[in-house]
Amino acid sequence: MARAHIFRIRHGSFVKSVMEKRYVLFDLDGTLTNSYRGIINALKYSLSKFTVEPKEETFNKIIGPPVVWSLQNYYGFDEENAVKGLRYFREYYDRTGYLENELYPGTEEMLKTLRGHDKKLLLATSKPQKMAEKVLEHFGLDDYFCFVAGANSDDESSSKELGLRATKEDVIGYVLKTNGILDPENAVMVGDRHWDIRAGKVFGLQTIGVSYGFADPGELEKAGADYIASNPLMVSEIVVQQ
Repeated sequence: MARAHIFRIRHGSFVKSVMEKRYVLFDLDGTLTNSYRGIINALKYSLSKFTVEPKEETFNKIIGPPVVWSLQNYYGFDEENAVKGLRYFREYYDRTGYLENELYPGTEEMLKTLRGHDKKLLLATSKPQKMAEKVLEHFGLDDYFCFVAGANSDDESSSKELGLRATKEDVIGYVLKTNGILDPENAVMVGDRHWDIRAGKVFGLQTIGVSYGFADPGELEKAGADYIASNPLMVSEIVVQQ
């Protein structure tokens, strides 16, 4: 199959090859796992505590950004109720929702291929740190990653220097700093939403948008993704340039 049929390149031309990238940062929801059912059920559970009717048109949009942000922007919650809503959301997700995840076909093969080419895999997710670790362990993916980072809270912030991780930019910055990745030319960010692409760009990373996740049509291109992959195996093909 011709290379052009395997993945698309932004603006129709090659940017600098990602083949030399040593570090590959991954989003989790919509990139490694299809978390739709668990997240939507957790949302419905949370909203039911406020007798708020869930709006189906918001379902895809809430997968990716922080839950507090989604409740404020899509359901009009004030900060106090959004924080309460997050607690209810986690109450369901921590008990049941994470078990409703599914791996995208080809995910483990992709990770295995990248590890086989000596790539260092790091997780950079807006999902809470402990839950991200729980999901990876549930699917047996934890051994593929040399570092896992997720969102934290004020009481989980280990130091003022590393601080609170509330946004995707916070998480990526933490990953890069903690792992001593000083040269953005040495890393690439992989994710399914504009949050992932734009946050990666903040740090000068090249980005791979995955169209099989939860992005709206054209969302990844508009965000400036350097590459678009339509399935997990295409991600590994882009990175190793076989």
